[in-house]
Amino acid sequence: MRRLALLLLSAIALHAEEARPWTLAGIAPFNAELIAADGLRATLLVPGRGKTVIPFAQMSPADAAYVHEWRARNPEAPLVDPERLAAWPGWAAAESLEVRMTSEDAAASRWHYESAHFSVDSDLKLPVSVVGDFTAVFEATRAALIALPLGLHLGDETQKYRVLMLSSALDYGHAGGHGGSGGTYNAHSGKMLLLLPNLGIRPGTNGLTLDYQRNLFILKHEVTHQILGAWQEALPIWLSEGFCECIAAVPYTRGRYAFQGLDAAMHDYVLKWRTTGNPRELQLIPPARLMAFDAKQWNDEVAARSAYALYNSAALLTYYFLHADGRGDGANLAAFFDDLRRGVSASDAEAKRLLRDRTQEVLAAEVQAYSRKLGLMLKIDPPPAMPVGR
Repeated sequence: MRRLALLLLSAIALHAEEARPWTLAGIAPFNAELIAADGLRATLLVPGRGKTVIPFAQMSPADAAYVHEWRARNPEAPLVDPERLAAWPGWAAAESLEVRMTSEDAAASRWHYESAHFSVDSDLKLPVSVVGDFTAVFEATRAALIALPLGLHLGDETQKYRVLMLSSALDYGHAGGHGGSGGTYNAHSGKMLLLLPNLGIRPGTNGLTLDYQRNLFILKHEVTHQILGAWQEALPIWLSEGFCECIAAVPYTRGRYAFQGLDAAMHDYVLKWRTTGNPRELQLIPPARLMAFDAKQWNDEVAARSAYALYNSAALLTYYFLHADGRGDGANLAAFFDDLRRGVSASDAEAKRLLRDRTQEVLAAEVQAYSRKLGLMLKIDPPPAMPVGR
C-alpha cells in the first residue's frame, strides 16, 4: 500500500509539471516538459515536436540544476522513456583511476584500499598497482552502467561499494562465496567477494604470482551484479546473469569500455572455453526453460552440470533483447526495467515487453537465426516449433 501511495503521489507530481523554458548553446530558448531523467541526460517533451533527449553537459547550469531538483522531488519518476531512448554511447570511462592503501595491519592480515567509489579489503598485501587494475574495472563498469540508455543506474550512491579479497577458499566459502568460483556478489551483505587464487594471484616462495589479466571478465561480471544490487530480487535470474555476461563481453582496456564491435566481442566471449567439437556450435537452452528458472534452480543446475550452456544461453538471449529485438536499441528491455521499477511483476512485464504475443518457441527461433549474424550456430534441444503456416 505504501508503494502504491508513492506511485500515486509521484503520478500527481508528474502531471502537475508544466512546460518551462530551456536554454541550449546555439539554439533559441524553447519550452518543454521534463518527463524522465537518468544520471547523464533528460528526456523532454516539446509541444508540437515530440520527445528529445538532452545530455546535462549541453544544458545551462540552471537547467541542469532544475533536472536534479526534479529528480529529487520525484524519486519514482522514469529514468528514461523507452519510446525515445538516447543513442548508445561509443565508450564509457572511469571518472578516476586513483587508488591508495589507507590502512594496513599485518598481524591481522588486513590491508585496506580506497578508490573513488569502492572500498577494498584484502587478507594479502597487494601492490597498489594490482589493486588499481581491479578498481579500474570496477569504476569503469559503474560509468558504463550509468552511460547505457536503459535507465539502470543514477550514480547517486551515498556510500562506497565494499569488496573483500581473500586468499583462502575456506574463508571465501565462509564469507558466502560460491565454491569453484573466482568471485561472488553476496546480496545479503552487499559485498563483492573475490577469491584471489582463482583469479591468478597466489603467494609463493619467490613472492606473489600475478596472472590475473585474463580473468578480469570475472570482475566485470560480479561488479555489475553489485552495482545493480537494487535490482537483484526483481530481475529474473536469466536476465540478471545474462546482463552481467553481456557487460563482461564488452571490449575493455584499463578504465575504459568501448561499445563498438560488440557482435565480434560477444562471438569471442561465448566461445572462450571451446576446446573440442565444432568451434562455432553452441547449445542454447530453450527460452521456455531458461526463462522459468528461479535462483535456486539456477544454482542447482550450475552445481549439477557445466555452467557453460547456462551462462551462454542467458548471455545470448539478453544480447538479442539488447541489440536485435524491436528497433534494435534495447527499448523493449528498457521498458521491462521501467515496469519492474514501478512495481509490475516480472512475469507481467516479461509478457508485455519481451514476449509481446510471441511464444517462447518463436523467440527461440529468432535468437537462433540472429546468432548466425554473430558467426555462431546454436543447437536447441528440443528444437523450436515452427510458427503455424510456415
